[in-house]
Formats: sequence, structure tokens, C-alpha cells
Amino acid sequence: MKKILIIQSRTRPEMLAAEQGEYARAIGSLAEAVFVSSLDESLDWQHPEKIVEGFSGVIFGGSGEFDFDGGRPHDDAARATSQQIVARVRPLVLDILQKDFPMMGICYGHQIVAEALGVPVINDLEQKKTGTYEVALTPAGKADKLFCDMPERFPAQFGHKDSLSRLPDGAVLLADGANCKTSALRYGSHVYTMQFHPELTAEDVAWKLKNSPGYLPEGVDVSSIVKPSLEASTLIPKFIERIVS
Repeated sequence: MKKILIIQSRTRPEMLAAEQGEYARAIGSLAEAVFVSSLDESLDWQHPEKIVEGFSGVIFGGSGEFDFDGGRPHDDAARATSQQIVARVRPLVLDILQKDFPMMGICYGHQIVAEALGVPVINDLEQKKTGTYEVALTPAGKADKLFCDMPERFPAQFGHKDSLSRLPDGAVLLADGANCKTSALRYGSHVYTMQFHPELTAEDVAWKLKNSPGYLPEGVDVSSIVKPSLEASTLIPKFIERIVS
């Protein structure tokens, strides 16, 4: 059976457990999911081959706790931790990109890859969003192995304060949107990153928004900004079936 390494960037026990359940559901019986933390300094991050040994693919998950900017002061602990995480996992990210090893970076994971490549992640208020938003495939996205049978436009779940400041060198833009300039990217043939959350259902998002301070706009009813995203939910199974060797 395929084994997928899922790298989490969270500390709150309830959020760690919820994310593990979300990925377990999304992956189903297609692969075995193994979870580690990007905060775990005991792992040999300087030797990527040891980290991925025995695995068929990697997923970098999201984070509701850490920001690369987030509109926070420069000396904020959450920003400092994000830079520490990038420094720790950069050897792994660069090795994966060089070898074109199957990987999916989701939301914060999407941003980790960009930062590892030297692209600043910034607090862009025009792109900051919470809830369900439509993304649109580019011509490259319509022809891509992972996205080719997706609708040209489909709803996806978002929850982010920061965005990539530009398209990273070597990245192919697969999807964008009125509220997101880099919704989905591909590096090489087997590395994908996306700003949205394909592992989340509308119910997951509603629960997380109610339990993640700072993400739900004041006075906004969750049901008014969160809708189903059935097409986006097919992306993780497709990634395992089509991209993971």
C-alpha cells in the first residue's frame, strides 16, 4: 500500500486531531497516512532522504496558528516560528523539488514552499479571505493531469491571511480567482501546491472558524460564507491515484 507522509504545523491538540481525521477521510483506503510535525526538532530534517524513506508522497498541511506575515508585528512569535519552520524543512522542500517527488502543499504548506524558494509571503488584504470562494482553471490547469477533469470553475474552501507576493520561478499557474492570484501551482510534474483546502468539507470549515480566533469576521454568520465544495474534495484522491507512484 502507498504511504503518505503528512507534515502538520499545529500545536493545539484539538486542531491536530481534527486535521488528522480530515486527511484520513480524504485519503480513505488509497494509502496509509503517517503524521509528523514540522515543529519536531528530533527529526533529521537535514537529510531529506531519511524523512521520506518508505513513503510514496508528502503532504504539507495548513496552520491556523502561524503566519509569515498576518499583519502581525515583525517580532511576533507566530512570524518567528514560521521562519524557523521554513529553515527547518527547506532541505526537504528543495530536495523534493529537485527530485520531482510527489508532494502537495496546502494553504500554509503552499506558502512554505514559496518561502523556501525565496518568495516572500505577505499579508495582502485584497486576497485575504475566509469561507468558500470560486477558483478558475488556467489553460495550463485545464490540461494538467490532476485538474484536467475538474470544472473550469469550482468552489473551494479558504482560510488565510497571507498570500504569495508573486509566482515563484519555475511554478506553473494552474488556477486563480478574483480573490486569489495563485490558487493552485505545479512545480515539475509531481509537486502541487494550493492556497485552498481540498481536505475540508463545508462542515469542517464551519467548525474550524468557530474554534479559530481571528478567522471569522466579526458579526458574520458562518452559514453565509461557507458552501459545499464537492469538486475540490476529489483532488487528494486524484493526487494519490494519478500523481503518487
